[in-house]
Amino acid sequence: MSDDKSSKGESGGGLTSIMNVVPNVYYDLIARVCPGMAFWIVLSFKYPILPGVEQEDVPSAITGALLIVLIILSYVSGIVFTGFAILWDLLSIAILACTRNMTELMGLASQQPLRFTQKWKAVSKNIDQVIKENDGAGKILIKAMAEVTLCQNLLTGFVVLALLELNYKTPNFIPIPQYKMLYFCIAAALVASMLFRQAMFLGRVKDLHELYVKKPGQQPKPRGSQGAI
Repeated sequence: MSDDKSSKGESGGGLTSIMNVVPNVYYDLIARVCPGMAFWIVLSFKYPILPGVEQEDVPSAITGALLIVLIILSYVSGIVFTGFAILWDLLSIAILACTRNMTELMGLASQQPLRFTQKWKAVSKNIDQVIKENDGAGKILIKAMAEVTLCQNLLTGFVVLALLELNYKTPNFIPIPQYKMLYFCIAAALVASMLFRQAMFLGRVKDLHELYVKKPGQQPKPRGSQGAI
């Protein structure tokens, strides 16, 4: 019986460790690899042949080694794009906080006006508190955060590709002057998606923080109550 319990404990511990790794892998895959890979795929259509590379030297099909290189490049590009996420956070919060109703729904309302850094620091603190109190709720926030970062990195990649098109025109890419409406629609769709995911994420942080940390209606314990009999 003890052997059975130990084997079950080991299998349960292994499953738990796997489940703990899943949110981190999900975040890297969704928030970094996917937008980075989309960027490199579109870039390959713009520059199918690099200077000094002959057409016959280009492989006709992607190999395992090339796929690994593409994944690594996508991951690194995603990390670089994430560095610009603070700009999109600033823009999205500034737009979403224009109305008091949205500010209250996202949990950004305060008695005194706060700077952007103070608001974002408060949100980060709430996220850490939720993760500390409930692991399942923390995983939900990590998933929602990955979706926000995905939209932001896609928008950053789109801006980079548009700048490349403006400075290095090639016949293999969609020219901006002839397809202004297409570029505008793509940009508008990405911005709208980013704003929607950001609003959903901040609202979920507020709700989970109230559910697991703040707990509405709960009165703080008196400091000397633990010593009383």
